Amino acid sequence: MQIKKLQLTGWRNHDRYDFDFNGITILVGPNASGKTNFLEAIYYLACGRSFRTKDENLVTWGADFARILGSIERDGKQEELLVVLEKNPSTGSGLLAKTVKIKDQKVASSKLLGHLNCVLFTPEEIELIYTLPEARRRYLNLIISQADINYAHNLIQFKRTLEHRNALLKKIFLGQARETELEVWDGKIAEYASFIITKRAEYIENVDKYLSRHYQELAGKKQKLELIYKPSVPPAEGWAGMLVSLTQSRLTDISARVTTIGPHRDDIAFSLDSRNVTEFASRGEFRTVMLALKLAEVDYLTKQTGEKPVLLLDDVFSELDESRRDLLSQIFVNQQTIVTTTDLDHVSKNILKSAKIVELSHE
Repeated sequence: MQIKKLQLTGWRNHDRYDFDFNGITILVGPNASGKTNFLEAIYYLACGRSFRTKDENLVTWGADFARILGSIERDGKQEELLVVLEKNPSTGSGLLAKTVKIKDQKVASSKLLGHLNCVLFTPEEIELIYTLPEARRRYLNLIISQADINYAHNLIQFKRTLEHRNALLKKIFLGQARETELEVWDGKIAEYASFIITKRAEYIENVDKYLSRHYQELAGKKQKLELIYKPSVPPAEGWAGMLVSLTQSRLTDISARVTTIGPHRDDIAFSLDSRNVTEFASRGEFRTVMLALKLAEVDYLTKQTGEKPVLLLDDVFSELDESRRDLLSQIFVNQQTIVTTTDLDHVSKNILKSAKIVELSHE
């Protein structure tokens, strides 16, 4: 799986840019030259969303639309992915339309998942360790959806059903509906929720097979790194357990007017030698933990799909010493990798020999 060509129109600070990618591509330039914007465009083609901001902020200032056209190779076949974001012509702000096409056929943006799998690392990624649980749930949803489109489908249905159940809870609280009306929604919630929780548990189990090895290679320490899943209902209890939990929480849910049980309340934690990383690790250790996680994601997606994902590394090398730069470079040498940096001296010399180097400047 590779991205071969990328054409940007009205995207961020790029009025128009056509680009052909190599196996390893290095984008070098000063801050604010638009390096990360390339990674963001590729990520959008892969996931149907930006990893930094809302869609309306992606359109070049003064432009009416932003357009991403990507040519990718998947399973030995070529296909084109297109995303067009249009502004409201009457106000000049807000989105009027979002158009997504795969092989010239209009589809929902969620259909992009699985066509161009990617693993992204940015300096902000370390916030995942100590930020709000919502961000960690979003992380789980995106990585698993790339490997399993059924997960994405169940997630969409779960969110829709959850909205209906929460609306009914408010009516019951106000005396406008009966508690027994929850039975239909509880059954549907249990179906989708148990599937999601099971898939999350499977992901954690799979990624834990690779985490410690990558952490030990990067940190040079014999420590065990694990992801710990914290579901609101144990995966082993399945549909029946989820239904029982929903039934038992009805009075609490009616009082709160929201559903308090389900995958929308799950969390994960990072454990190093059985200690929560947030309790003792330094920022440098956080960075190493996240790098190990990203490399484990590559292993996971490769195993699940049979193809290596595109690795997107945003200014990763600047905070690594030379030995760790060389080690990281050895890991991604056999897969498509797109790297941004402000200084080529930060990149391993072995990689520079075979990489395509693109210099960007302030526009």
